[in-house]
Amino acid sequence: MASSDQVMKITMILTIFWLSAGAVHAQKFKEWFRQKKTQKQYLIEQIAQYRVYLELLEKGYKITKQGLQTVHDIKNGEFKLHKNYMDSLRIVGTQVSSYKKIKLIEVLYAEIKAVTATSEHRLSGSGYLNGQELGYARSVYSRLLVDCQQITDALKDVTRDGPLSMSDNQRFRRIDLLLDQMESNYSFAIAFSSEAMVLAASRVREADDIKTRRAITDAH
Repeated sequence: MASSDQVMKITMILTIFWLSAGAVHAQKFKEWFRQKKTQKQYLIEQIAQYRVYLELLEKGYKITKQGLQTVHDIKNGEFKLHKNYMDSLRIVGTQVSSYKKIKLIEVLYAEIKAVTATSEHRLSGSGYLNGQELGYARSVYSRLLVDCQQITDALKDVTRDGPLSMSDNQRFRRIDLLLDQMESNYSFAIAFSSEAMVLAASRVREADDIKTRRAITDAH
């Protein structure tokens, strides 16, 4: 049976063991609590950073949206200005519509039609051009009149509202060019008709010469 001294020793050993174990557990608990506190502080800091990030993101979105709206307004304004300018180019100014060369083009076209009609009638009635020659003359006059009609159609587009987007200066230059083309056609009509009539006249003289020589021969 154990003595009282042995019991005392065992009791002291157990007491020291439990005190040591308690100290270890207390130390571990403090360490665990400290770690939890650190993690909690870290999470709080992360949440604060996220809030700052979200605020910056929201501000950036608002700035971007406002910027895009500003760009849209600028582009829309420029488009309207451009459209208004283009629409104004479709309207013919009074100086253009009263330009004297417009009437001159119309007069020349009428003269060309008169020249070709008269020449064709005389050539057909002369009796001294064969069918192939008359057909060629008619085809030349036909192509000439088609070209003149195209010139007058272009003139109508230049001198009325709507079809073309042109400044007044551009319309003036276009009318000048159309006049040059019509004058060229008029000169050609006169020259071709004159040559055709000269050919017909030469045939008449040849026929007269033949008749004269025959008459002289018969007289002898």
